[in-house]
Amino acid sequence: MTAELTSRGVRRVLWVTLLLNVVVCAAKIIVGTLAGSMAMVADGYHSLTDGANNIAGLVITGYAYAPPDEGHPYGHRKFETAATLAIALALLSVAYHVIAQALSRSAEAAVPEIGPLAWAVMVVTLVVNMFVASYEARQGRKLQSSYLIADSAHTRSDIYVTLGVIASFAGARAGVVWMDALVSIGIAVFIAYLGVQILVGSFHTLTDRAVIPPEALATIVRGVPGVIDCREIRTRGGPGSVHVDLIVHVDGTMALRDAHDIADWIEAALMMQRPDIVDVVVHLEPAGKRDGGAATSRRV
Repeated sequence: MTAELTSRGVRRVLWVTLLLNVVVCAAKIIVGTLAGSMAMVADGYHSLTDGANNIAGLVITGYAYAPPDEGHPYGHRKFETAATLAIALALLSVAYHVIAQALSRSAEAAVPEIGPLAWAVMVVTLVVNMFVASYEARQGRKLQSSYLIADSAHTRSDIYVTLGVIASFAGARAGVVWMDALVSIGIAVFIAYLGVQILVGSFHTLTDRAVIPPEALATIVRGVPGVIDCREIRTRGGPGSVHVDLIVHVDGTMALRDAHDIADWIEAALMMQRPDIVDVVVHLEPAGKRDGGAATSRRV
């Protein structure tokens, strides 16, 4: 799939989820405020963050799938990773806000007035959340978009958050004064947990943590005709944008053209077995030598 098609696909998904997030966000904040439910309003803020992330994603993906240029010879996919960092920070900010609000209002000991409208909004929200989480995750894997996968994890949290809000409604009906504040704090803790998860994943990409186990690639490389051995296999990048470099030992007496063909076969084999690989740099060395040789690469 070309970068242009991937970009269009990601943006289409983001527009659909943005529309749905705006609708449920407005409904939860308005109805939750009228009913006096901190948990419902907190859930509304959570959906507001979803919408903001969709907007950020629409802006970022305009750059993330641009082809390599002089300023960014390895491409622009880390723009997408930077956007996932924004998601994580937004989640942590929302978590802090919800906890602060729940603690400040817990002393009031007021029971929310939950009516049929509030119940209806939360049931519709639950259905929407389940659809959006599944849709984003499926499209994220199909398009190999780290942003959509991260955002689907965020949206998936809405399912559990919504169930928590419904539980707080049941507590309010039973007259349990502290249930609303407790659920609000629980929602905030869960939001913070997701934020940390996404933060760690983005950090691994930005710090060039290994993406694919070296031995998995070594097995493929050693199966290429003419390869005697390989070593120092390194990978970096993120989902759908993995860069590989390695040293390959070949017969030192073969012609340069033949050695170059072997390098081409290695690149083709790796990319065929692992479609997430977009760039391979092969450093050829005579068998038994630790220096010398020639480097060749192919980028797609």
